[in-house]
Amino acid sequence: MTAVLGWLRGLFAVALLAGFYVVAFGLLAADTALVGLMLWGMIEFPSRANNWWLALAASIPAASALLYGIATVSRTEEPPPDAVLLRRADAPGLWRLVEDLAGQLRTRPPGRIYLTSEANASVSEDARMLGFAVGERTMYLGVPLLLRLRPMELRAVLCHELGHYAGRHTRFGAIAYRGAASLHSTLFRLRMTARSENALGYAWLFQAAIGAYAWMYLRLSLAVRRRQELEADAEAAAAVGPEVTAQALRAVHALGITWAGFESRFLRPVQRLGFVPEDVFEAFAAMVGDPLVRKRMADLRAHPVEAGRSPLDSHPPLARRLALIEARPATSPRTVVDDEGPLVADPSPVPRVQRKMLGEAGHTATALPWTDWADLAAEAFAIELASLLLDAARDPDVAARPTLATVLGLLERGRQTELVRGLTDAPHPEEQLTEALYALTGQALAGAGRARWVLSWTQGYLLDCPRDPRGRLDDLVAAAARDRTAVSALRGELVRLGVDIEAPVVLALRTVAAPAGPTTARRSTRNASNLVVEELARQRKVAKVTMGALIVAGVVWGIALIGSDSSQPYQTFPQTYRTAQPTPIFPQYSALPPYTDLLPEPSFTPRLPTPVFTDLFSPPPLELYFGFHDVVPGDTLSGLACEYGTTVENLQELNDMGKRTDLSAGQRLLVPTREQGSGNGAADCR
Repeated sequence: MTAVLGWLRGLFAVALLAGFYVVAFGLLAADTALVGLMLWGMIEFPSRANNWWLALAASIPAASALLYGIATVSRTEEPPPDAVLLRRADAPGLWRLVEDLAGQLRTRPPGRIYLTSEANASVSEDARMLGFAVGERTMYLGVPLLLRLRPMELRAVLCHELGHYAGRHTRFGAIAYRGAASLHSTLFRLRMTARSENALGYAWLFQAAIGAYAWMYLRLSLAVRRRQELEADAEAAAAVGPEVTAQALRAVHALGITWAGFESRFLRPVQRLGFVPEDVFEAFAAMVGDPLVRKRMADLRAHPVEAGRSPLDSHPPLARRLALIEARPATSPRTVVDDEGPLVADPSPVPRVQRKMLGEAGHTATALPWTDWADLAAEAFAIELASLLLDAARDPDVAARPTLATVLGLLERGRQTELVRGLTDAPHPEEQLTEALYALTGQALAGAGRARWVLSWTQGYLLDCPRDPRGRLDDLVAAAARDRTAVSALRGELVRLGVDIEAPVVLALRTVAAPAGPTTARRSTRNASNLVVEELARQRKVAKVTMGALIVAGVVWGIALIGSDSSQPYQTFPQTYRTAQPTPIFPQYSALPPYTDLLPEPSFTPRLPTPVFTDLFSPPPLELYFGFHDVVPGDTLSGLACEYGTTVENLQELNDMGKRTDLSAGQRLLVPTREQGSGNGAADCR
């Protein structure tokens, strides 16, 4: 039954992938036909094909982005950038465990195991012939899971991943995944191309068509992929038991959130200052060992919440997975638990993962013992916020840098709103002001040698002041930020603690004797992702190709234009078409007034706009022939409009009169001949 389901899913994945090819090549065929038609018109009717360059310039960038997206469908999936190959000699215990579990699940084990920096695990298979031939299998295991999960929880995670192999999910899942990745890549390139063209061209049209197919593709494939996750959960529950599987799922969820917070709130910001811990995973272990962090992780395990979950997540909701696992009857585990000893004999791959992970940011950093790094991190966070508050208190007319006394003076004068506006635009600005004032007063104490900053994994930084063991300063700072009448009490406490509030606040790192800097990220093209850099380079190449094609086509068009007979611009219309028109009759007139150089001869045919290629088969308008009327006393525009079978607005437009209706005797007006009008006589209209 498993084999049949695998083949059916394979056919479904191949059909979805084929649909992407059909849509993409259909768009390319339509684009090619349009460009070919425009180029044919450029050569056959050069005087009328004025917009060929627009079609060519719009088509090449859009078509190239689409072709590049198609080419990525068949690319082999590469390991993550921080992945390190784990040899059998490096971790014989882990390899033996994986092979034993694969045998108990009756599936072939992976041929490669990679360690990564993510708190996650995954498997893949380099399937050949669109998944219908067996390929090499690869397992990716995150170092945080390897180091922080309990042995039975790690077994459950490995059984879940091996369950994908047992259910033959990876053979055709790779096709669906690559199709989704190719759609994402194609949409990304089309979106960037449309923006670079400033909304000109066909990239936006291609993006709309591919986007519609991607919407359908993802929703159809997601149903299958989520079903596969539930089947892998069932394999793990049968192997190690439902209770252990549920515990492992909860533990991975809590560990993943904690690791993401460690990396985003502590590791990366301090790395931007140029400092990293010597052992990242040791620093993370210290964070996990903090009592408050342990309590939060226990809450996450007991009440798992998926904040910001994407509707396109390939995994079913965690609550549903847990409910299905815990609803299974308790059975004896299918796997045999042996004392496998240490899983990793040679720890050298773990530091290599760390070096690759830190090298992705592109920053040169100094490695410190994790305790020194933690003290430096606390200092850096506090100094940055204190510096922001001093900048908010700066008076543009005063050259001297503000001090703590400057900030306290503004608070006493009730100018909290001004400080908040210069400090932040985040919600709850009063809390931001309290935090910034706490950082500034604490840094004044630290600069005077009366206190020091210590890292808090839950609050960022805390002030260690021996002369304030009960933390009275915290309450005074909070009161002063809210109420200006409480500022004097804060002043008195700072004086008691030995702080000169008039002195400049030291904004330098004491841990390493280095200047402080911003820990927040700055936008820079140097830090742009490889995908963006690659796409920008590709667009530059395509722009050169487009310019070359325009030059060549322009030369061909110029040659065709020179060789065409411009004196007969309408020679291609049948001769009988003109003879079918009424023969114009023009009255004889006396000598023209002095402004005749502004009007054509009586046999006047108005100049028409140069026809474009799209008007090639449209017949010319019938009302092409006009005459003149000399105004005599008593003539009115409405009367003349009736006499010549036209409208007042038409006469005003023909004679460039705007909205005027007044006439003067002797004025010459351009009017349609009576043959073109209704034929009413003068007596009928006056």
